[in-house]
Amino acid sequence: MGQKLGPKRTAADTRQLIFKAASQILIDEGLSSMTLAKVAQQAGLSKGGLLYHFPNKVALVDAIFEYHNGIFEDRLNVLSQEEGDAPGAWLKAYARASVEQISDSETASLYASLFAAEEAYASAHAKMRQKYIDWQEKVENSGLDPNWALLIRLTVDGLWFSQMHQYGPPNRTQQDWLVNKIMELVDSPLSKI
Repeated sequence: MGQKLGPKRTAADTRQLIFKAASQILIDEGLSSMTLAKVAQQAGLSKGGLLYHFPNKVALVDAIFEYHNGIFEDRLNVLSQEEGDAPGAWLKAYARASVEQISDSETASLYASLFAAEEAYASAHAKMRQKYIDWQEKVENSGLDPNWALLIRLTVDGLWFSQMHQYGPPNRTQQDWLVNKIMELVDSPLSKI
């Protein structure tokens, strides 16, 4: 009698394997080295099995952006609920989620790879731009003066991008100070000017 196999893997399980494999390649080697064949091999799939889920590299890159944005937004939602309904609560959650995300060197490397491919993967970047438009709307409706809230969001984004690209990023002590200062500014913005 043959060996009994475990439960059949679902399409969602397979997509998860693909995302993890592609993400690891992006972290280790960058987007220019990521091929469908490498992703399939890393995920333990045939290339045909990968193509069943993603017919080309553009579709895969789009889905990777969506996958990682989904992880970020899930965390943002948790932190937002923890912050409650006070003015600036969403903005504090955005700052915390952003810093958590980019403080992980592998995540920073992954996003650096994805953002480096803007021209070749315009549809993925269009989705990212739309996310920032949506987030900016939430920033403006955070209960703080919209211009003040924008200043805080751009400070958070500047920290995020300096970490992602390693453009003179702050050390851990400086980063902690910045995050604390951002939280103070959200809590009482006008008294800090």
